[in-house]
Amino acid sequence: MGIPITIVSGFLGAGKTTLINHALAQSPFPKEEIIIIENEFGQTGVDHALLLQTTERIIQLNNGCMCCSLRGDLLASLSAILEVYQEEQQPIAQVILETTGIADPQPIIQTILTTPHIKNHFYIDSFLTVVDGHHWQQQLQEAEAIKQLALADRLFFSVKEPADITQLPTFQETLRTINPFADILSFQANEPLLASDFFQLNKFTATLTEHEMTHSPHEHAHEHHHHTFHSLTLTASSALNEPLFTRWLDWLMYTHQEKLYRFKGILALQEHDLAIAMQGVNQQVAFQMTNQPPQETTIVLIGKELETKKIQETFQTLNKIATP
Repeated sequence: MGIPITIVSGFLGAGKTTLINHALAQSPFPKEEIIIIENEFGQTGVDHALLLQTTERIIQLNNGCMCCSLRGDLLASLSAILEVYQEEQQPIAQVILETTGIADPQPIIQTILTTPHIKNHFYIDSFLTVVDGHHWQQQLQEAEAIKQLALADRLFFSVKEPADITQLPTFQETLRTINPFADILSFQANEPLLASDFFQLNKFTATLTEHEMTHSPHEHAHEHHHHTFHSLTLTASSALNEPLFTRWLDWLMYTHQEKLYRFKGILALQEHDLAIAMQGVNQQVAFQMTNQPPQETTIVLIGKELETKKIQETFQTLNKIATP
C-alpha cells in the first residue's frame, strides 16, 4: 500500500503535540523509522522544542500554513522522504503530519491524494483531530475547527481539568450533527495512550460500518455564522441502476465541489451480485467490491451548505426508477 501518513489536526492549544508524544512512547515501530512533519504558524516552532526529546526524524515547516503557502514545502518533504526510502533503502514505517492549529485540512488531504508521485507511494492511514475538552465550545466558533471535526476519522477529547470530562456527552451530541463517521476517545496528559489507538488504524479509507449505517441521523445541520454544516444520510431499498447512479454522483460532485467534504456508502447496484463500498473526499472517489450480498444502498454525506432538499429529491428519483 505504501507509506502510511497519519494527519493530526486540532485547534490552537488543543494538545496535538501531547498526543503525538504519548503515541511515540508506545510506538510499535523503531523510532528511526518514524518521520514527523510539523507545521507551526511562525518562524520559531515551540512544538519542535517539545519533540526534540524524541529520536524520531523531524521535518519542520514554519512561517506559513501547509494548507496554503507551504503546500510546496509539504510536497518537497514527502518527496525527500520517498528518496530516503527508495534510494537509500532506509525503512520508513510511519509519517506523522502535525498541522498548525489554524489549518484547513482539506487542501492538505487533496495534495496527498492528487499528486501522482505522492499518491503512488503514500496513503492516508487516518485523520485525527484533537479537541480541547475545556474550550471546545468557543473553538467551534471558528470555521476551521468545525472543518477539522468534519474531516476526522477519530477525535481525541483532551481532558485537562476534572470537570472537562463532564462535557463529553454534550460534545458527542454536537459531533453527530457534523460528522457521524468519527469515533471519540478521551485522553489525559498524565495517562498512557495505547499504540492501537493511534497507529495502523486504516480508518481513512475504511468502508461505512454497520453502526454508521444504522445510527447516522437522516439529516443534521450545524449553524456557524453565515454557514451551515451538514451531515446527510441517503437510503434506497432497491438496487440502483449503475449508469444512472454514476450520473447522479457526477452531478453531486460537480455542483458541490469543495463544499462536499467527505462521503461514504455501501451500494446495492443492479449490475453487481455483491455490495460495493464507496468512499470519497471532494472530487476524489474510490469503489471497492465487498464479499457481502447487497442489502440496500446507504450513503452518508458531510459538507457545508449542501443543497439537501435537491440531493434528497434527485436520489429518491433514482430509488423510484429502481423500484419494481
